[in-house]
Amino acid sequence: MNDLLRREARLLLALGALLLLLNVPGGRFVLYPFQLFSTWVHELAHGLAALALGGSIDRLQIFSDGSGLAHTLRPEGRLATAFVASAGYLGTAIVGAGMLSLRRLPRLGRAGILALGAALVLSDVLLVRNPFGLLALGLLGAGLVVAGRKLKQEAAGTLFAFLAAAVSLNAVTSIQALFSPILLVNGQPTGRSDAQAVAEALLLPAPVWAGLWLGLAVVLTALALRFPAGDRRAGRR
Repeated sequence: MNDLLRREARLLLALGALLLLLNVPGGRFVLYPFQLFSTWVHELAHGLAALALGGSIDRLQIFSDGSGLAHTLRPEGRLATAFVASAGYLGTAIVGAGMLSLRRLPRLGRAGILALGAALVLSDVLLVRNPFGLLALGLLGAGLVVAGRKLKQEAAGTLFAFLAAAVSLNAVTSIQALFSPILLVNGQPTGRSDAQAVAEALLLPAPVWAGLWLGLAVVLTALALRFPAGDRRAGRR
């Protein structure tokens, strides 16, 4: 037990803080920047999927209600449409699980925070085109860069674990919105959800795709928790 607490101190502290903030008055206000971070991951994943198919990213928009839009150009075709539409939720799940799997690496904290902050600032300058998104992501990215430079390694590692836990939780909980007949973006009903876009391209109903994404997000998170990078226990006899 003591060995487990030592190995997972960062994750347990991050999860404890996350659960506390989700259940105390004002806690969700504290978590708001992390919600925007997860939205950024989601929308950027759509854009990167379009780039992978030879398309392009026209612009990203991040809104004050935590929603976002990725405006992309992609090749025509059902598979291309489904691939880009799926990338938001799947990309968030993959990034969250990837970050969780790296949580034990001793020197990752500061380097990881710096890299994420730099990526936020770069994408903000190059891709984000709405005023709120420009301001919010710019401040968030600059904050992570400062944190990566100023925090001690242990504190930076805990912040990285908190970001990982927040993104992984978002990858699971945000999918519930796809089961509603109305999806709001910036407070307004949007034309169709990602799941509906995939359903139109590949025939299966939207709730089936949403359920598959949810299941995959849970599995990826569980695997990341079970098999973290740098865990040498498997080699012990």
